[in-house]
Amino acid sequence: MEPATPAAAGAPSETPRGTALIVDDELANCRLLARMLQREGFRTLEALSGEVALELFTAERPDIVFMDVMMPELSGLETTTRIKQLSGMDFVPVIFLTALSDEESMTSCIAAGGDDFLSKPFSLGVLKSRIRAMERVRDLHRRLAAQKLALAEMLEREHEEQALAERVLSYAVGNRNAEVERLALLQRPAALFNGDLVLTQRLPDGGLRILLGDFTGHGLAAAFGALPVADIFHTLTRRGADDARVLAAINRKLHQVLPADRFMAAVLVSIPASGDALYWWNGGMPSGWLRTRAALVELSSHALPLGIQPEFPTREPRHRLALSPGDRLLLMSDGLLEALDRDGRMFIERGLMELLHGWRPDEALLPTLVEALDRHCEQTEQLDDIALLECPLDAATMPVASGQLVRGSSGSWNWSLELRDGQIGNPPSLRAALGPLGLLDGLETQEGALETVFAELYANALEHGVLGLSSQMKRTADGFEAYYRERSTRLVEGCQGWVRVEVRFEPQPDGGLVVISVSDSGRGFNLDAEHFPSPDASCPWGRGLALVRGLCESVDIDPSGSRVEAQYRW
Repeated sequence: MEPATPAAAGAPSETPRGTALIVDDELANCRLLARMLQREGFRTLEALSGEVALELFTAERPDIVFMDVMMPELSGLETTTRIKQLSGMDFVPVIFLTALSDEESMTSCIAAGGDDFLSKPFSLGVLKSRIRAMERVRDLHRRLAAQKLALAEMLEREHEEQALAERVLSYAVGNRNAEVERLALLQRPAALFNGDLVLTQRLPDGGLRILLGDFTGHGLAAAFGALPVADIFHTLTRRGADDARVLAAINRKLHQVLPADRFMAAVLVSIPASGDALYWWNGGMPSGWLRTRAALVELSSHALPLGIQPEFPTREPRHRLALSPGDRLLLMSDGLLEALDRDGRMFIERGLMELLHGWRPDEALLPTLVEALDRHCEQTEQLDDIALLECPLDAATMPVASGQLVRGSSGSWNWSLELRDGQIGNPPSLRAALGPLGLLDGLETQEGALETVFAELYANALEHGVLGLSSQMKRTADGFEAYYRERSTRLVEGCQGWVRVEVRFEPQPDGGLVVISVSDSGRGFNLDAEHFPSPDASCPWGRGLALVRGLCESVDIDPSGSRVEAQYRW
């Protein structure tokens, strides 16, 4: 039998309540219920079979369905089950039309997806009550569905923004890392943001410095301090700052920016270009391990993490280990030790120590370690970030120690620059000035040391020569701030003077010689203790010239103090 067209009889209200689908194999029942619903403001559809009801439901998507239980071929129960499947996440109430009242029938209707019952013959009062109840449930469901959709969209946007932020953060933190291709590294964050930090940078003499840090917790909060730590680490390392100065600067910054309950455990390793020693400091990290030909040496924690104390201890010990070609270094975060299997057992209890003590000389351990970790953590979500780094201390990693230096440019050259007045406070780096001219081609391994020498000599000429500042101001932490505040003030107010720089390169049979001369228009700095006292490891100031002398073959200062010439040879 063909379905009746949507009924137009009756007097619908000015605000229609939606579309009602009536399913009954008795046409009289359909028409009677349709007239009642139209008077209540519904647009009605009529179906005399389950098959037609499904077609109309798919085409019209009604707001409410009235379903007869007893129908030939496709019963009301089967039709209701199909309608609920077609509805998906949208709630369309189904009210059964039935003369049955036994418990078994009622249970079958509910199991099929029915939401309410309307007994035949129909009562207008009961019909109105059932409709109002279903409309409240339907409207509540739709509001919840709309809110859920809005929440899902908001979470998706937030996830996309966090993913973008994580990519930007990871690039900003790791893009200056050196020798990444020569290190074996595993990083597995427990959340989108990684709270474990791995930093590497060449020392000015060609050596290598490594920092592995672990911020409290994981996720965005744990990664919050990564940017300032990376900036301090790379900047000070390239300038030739020693381990204590790097650690002190990182500690001070973290204490300033992190809440009281947040800090960063860290292990710092420095290997000079000679390659004969390894210097290490461990504050709250799991032990590192050095595999030598003779033994497995533990680099255990001996200090507090960074960011807890307002000032880094000036006499914090730094440990030294002798190195030989072929030695290998392994560093890890506590996420590796505490990685759980399905039974809640930690990796440190299930084979980690056996692997470490079975580590043979000249053998890479990380592939075996990762394979064992994967077996241990199979189908188990980890609760903390995991970081693992293995560094071979060989000729590829330490080219200066192994005689693999690039000889440099084939011919000699001279370059000079003079800055005056307003330009004097913004000198270019050697890379920015000489790189586009091709003058640094072949000198890449010496670039860090040359930048350090240039920066220190220029800073002396500007600050002590032209501006007349004294290093005595930097005796205390407050003095440091006052010194650079006064420096900034004098530059902003406009200083008068000039600084002249000359750089000369001469190729040598086994390397090269770079001579950097810096002179200024000032009265010259005093070579006594006022500006350049004897270097003291506990003193945070007056180390610049000592650092230059340590890097260079010779440093000559004119008696007037207004010109310095440094010779850097390799």
